[in-house]
Amino acid sequence: MKQKHRYAEVRFHLARGKNYLKWQVKIVQNGEKLCEHYYDPSEYELELVGCRLVNRPNQAKRVFDAGVKGVSGWIKCNNVYVKNINRHDPVIVDDLEKLYYNPIKNIHWRRQSDAGEFNWDNTEYATLLTNGKQVYILEERI
Repeated sequence: MKQKHRYAEVRFHLARGKNYLKWQVKIVQNGEKLCEHYYDPSEYELELVGCRLVNRPNQAKRVFDAGVKGVSGWIKCNNVYVKNINRHDPVIVDDLEKLYYNPIKNIHWRRQSDAGEFNWDNTEYATLLTNGKQVYILEERI
């Protein structure tokens, strides 16, 4: 029997509509989408465990050249823990490093500590954390 490989794909949803500016979490098993959920960043923070920064560079280049939004990157993770920030103390992110992905400005994932000179695509992290519409590194690479 084939082993079931389940993971989550997380990205900030920018398409107009009821889920505009929310975190999108897709649950995928063996390459097929099982379900998707949306979380308002003013109400929830997401703890992402066992993560890899995914980028489709050819698609990102098309977005960059056209200057028009399009899905080309996300975070693939083993587990997602959703925390209501009204029911627990949010993690203080002041000392955590931010990750950036905006293919209109740069076709690769970036870290706050560099000026875009490194390509962080496909790098792995033990734990990432969302705070508002930002992603922070809680625990470095696994």
